[in-house]
Amino acid sequence: MNNMLAPRYKRRIKWKEEVQGWLCILPVVLGILIFTLVPVLYAFITSFFETGIKVFSLTDWGTFVGLKNYTQNFTVYAYREQFWQSMKVTFVYALINIPLQMVLGFLLAVFLNREARGIKAIRALFYLPVLIPPVCSGVLWNQLTGEYGAINGILAKVGITGWAWFDQASTSMPSFIFINLFQIGGSMILWLAQLKNVPKSMYESAQLDGASKLRQLLVITVPMVTPMILYNLIMSLIGTLQTYDTVATLVDNGGKQNSLLFYMVFIYGNRINKFGYTCALSFILFFITAILSCVVMKSSKWVYYGEEG
Repeated sequence: MNNMLAPRYKRRIKWKEEVQGWLCILPVVLGILIFTLVPVLYAFITSFFETGIKVFSLTDWGTFVGLKNYTQNFTVYAYREQFWQSMKVTFVYALINIPLQMVLGFLLAVFLNREARGIKAIRALFYLPVLIPPVCSGVLWNQLTGEYGAINGILAKVGITGWAWFDQASTSMPSFIFINLFQIGGSMILWLAQLKNVPKSMYESAQLDGASKLRQLLVITVPMVTPMILYNLIMSLIGTLQTYDTVATLVDNGGKQNSLLFYMVFIYGNRINKFGYTCALSFILFFITAILSCVVMKSSKWVYYGEEG
């Protein structure tokens, strides 16, 4: 009799555990459904309509125009010029920023991957800028780099004047890449986690063979952290192509329409009076990002995941 009740009792316990599990993750699931999936679906439907000045509505979608919002970026001169200029500026920024962030973050992690007095405090100091919200960061850098800002005041005292920062096309891109260097603390933490997984016995064997620190770095460290290289590459690619909040703050706050960075926020520039077109642009960017991410994943045979089998 007891043997007959045992399976039923186990099923009851399993059912209770499943209910408890779903209740625990319910806030996250509802958050994803309400604040991510529903807006994405709404934006996708809206991208096929010409909306004009748009207020959120599930009844008034505007005028259905099919694929017009997508195709006019490639067929209409005025739209095509702005679209390709925006893509050009964004990809130039990505080609410079992604390798720079990854290399500097990795070297910083290698430098801080040691046991020394105060090393944890130093790591925390490098990570602190990552905690500043992007919009706040943009406002802060606007104040610091303004005509009468603290940084220009310091540069003037050492004889350096005339750097326009975000006011001119020739200086806006280098300036933006420079201020993003303060975000390498985020990737540094990831690199440190991966470096901790490299067996110390490998370094000890290399030292016994007379390998230099540089050779150990190139032959042992780099191959062993290739999974993190792939992860950082994909996440940096996605994040860089979606750059908006800090740039929008830097450009809009100062009215710097002549800044080269202005084209990086073009994709959202018509969000008020051409909401459907803006939604189409966002999905074009999504498809471009997805294709590039798939290409990176397909070419990831160089990643070392440890011994298999």
